[in-house]
Amino acid sequence: MASIALSLSGGGFRAATYHLGLLSYLNRLQAVDGRSLLAHVNTLSTISGGSLTGLWMILCQSQGKDDSLMLRQLHDLLLHGDLIGRASREFLCGESTNHSLIREMVKIYDEEIFHGATLGDLMDKIDTISLEDFSANATEFNNAIEFRFQVSRKRTTAGGGTSRGVIGNSKYQLSEAVARQILLAEVFAASSCFPGGFEPLFFPRDFRLNDNPANAEYLSGKEPVALMDGGVVDNQGIEPVNLIRKRKDIDLFIISDAGRGRDINYRYDDKDICSRLSVHKVNVILNLLVLFFAQFLLWVPRGFWFGFWLSLTLLFLGLRLSTALISRSIIKRYARLVPFSFHWEGLLHIPFSKYVNLFLSRATSMYALTQNVFMKHIRALNYATIYENPQWQNRSIMNGLYELGTGENFGKHLTAEEEVLMAPSAAINATTDLAASMNTTLWWSDDDRRQRKPEALIACGQYTICWNLLEYIYRLRRNDENTNEHHDLIRALQPQLEADWQRFKDNPYWMLKEDSSLSPSDAE
Repeated sequence: MASIALSLSGGGFRAATYHLGLLSYLNRLQAVDGRSLLAHVNTLSTISGGSLTGLWMILCQSQGKDDSLMLRQLHDLLLHGDLIGRASREFLCGESTNHSLIREMVKIYDEEIFHGATLGDLMDKIDTISLEDFSANATEFNNAIEFRFQVSRKRTTAGGGTSRGVIGNSKYQLSEAVARQILLAEVFAASSCFPGGFEPLFFPRDFRLNDNPANAEYLSGKEPVALMDGGVVDNQGIEPVNLIRKRKDIDLFIISDAGRGRDINYRYDDKDICSRLSVHKVNVILNLLVLFFAQFLLWVPRGFWFGFWLSLTLLFLGLRLSTALISRSIIKRYARLVPFSFHWEGLLHIPFSKYVNLFLSRATSMYALTQNVFMKHIRALNYATIYENPQWQNRSIMNGLYELGTGENFGKHLTAEEEVLMAPSAAINATTDLAASMNTTLWWSDDDRRQRKPEALIACGQYTICWNLLEYIYRLRRNDENTNEHHDLIRALQPQLEADWQRFKDNPYWMLKEDSSLSPSDAE
């Protein structure tokens, strides 16, 4: 039996749906031992949007559901669920008592997806299912490292003891007794609360652990630690697999990366908004309005119109006084914080357009820095731990969503003959481009559905892993160093992969139409 590790990257619903396509194709491939290739996946690491797919997979295995049913239910959940819609109705417009949006999402995830399931439910079944090691990952603020919600089979350590692996991290470890109480909804929320969209989820303050009186002693000595999207430090979920590999051999590591590939270059153009107005000019205008409307009070008789002009006069007078008081209080409060001489009164004469541009240029550049520049740098560092490690030679595949898009260099590891066979069709290019255009969100817009982006993402996940497995086999024909007899099981898939790839080139959606595991059943 081959030992296959799989990591599912972040990327919101784009990632979760792309990974669904990958899993469905692995479930289609039949190995020579009579099992699907998905059944050979025994290690799973997930981040953010990928954690939804991964948590659903291991939960269904722990409940005894077969993989086809797991995929069918996940397809229905991703394409027809309305998590954010419910959150907006209940948190923003309803009577929710939760203090934060992420806590509201925990409630919705629990009620709509996981139905009260906990890490303990997975721990109780981990020794009986095909998955041996699972880790859904968040980012821990205090030490700026990953926080792993890990469930693993018990193994003998080098010292002769037994261990199921660290839950948490080297700086902040959770006991199994505590960890087993954590809701899967809380795991997903911690792994996917991306900066800017959600606030941090604090452990243990924001977790259901607080409802159990038996935890009082444990909780009394714990300072809350902030957890956020695991993609901040490792958006591909690579680090946990590197750690797991120290405990067991892995024949093939498939890194399913739902990043969008080439991004639009950052730029910012100044906005010409209210360039003729400043606080000073607004004050002058308000002074004139107060004087103008006050004139009417001198000759308008008492009655309706007197009240009307009096109201306008008081309104503009109130606005004038407010701007004066606010500007003075700001200057008085912050002037002493600046360690150099500053002409604060001059701020009242700056056009509003400058304030707009000062704010927008900083906001957009900060967003680009965190979501693009920083993420690309971290991505390169994490991939280096795979590509520069000889132990992973011929044992890893990067399965990128964007790889077969228009203009991508797909043939860099292929011979001329292989390149002709493996060249993606125009239909493959177009479908990949459409899938990669999906934003990082936890919902589908009407425009996304109209363009059929969910279907494009599933199809892209299917044909991209087909292409990468085939390219991997071709590479092994030229260099099979660091392989073993288990890789023969993967090599034997070549006829299936070649036949399926030709069908994908003709119609990228053929499997989506034919695969019953992705067609919701009325009988369920």
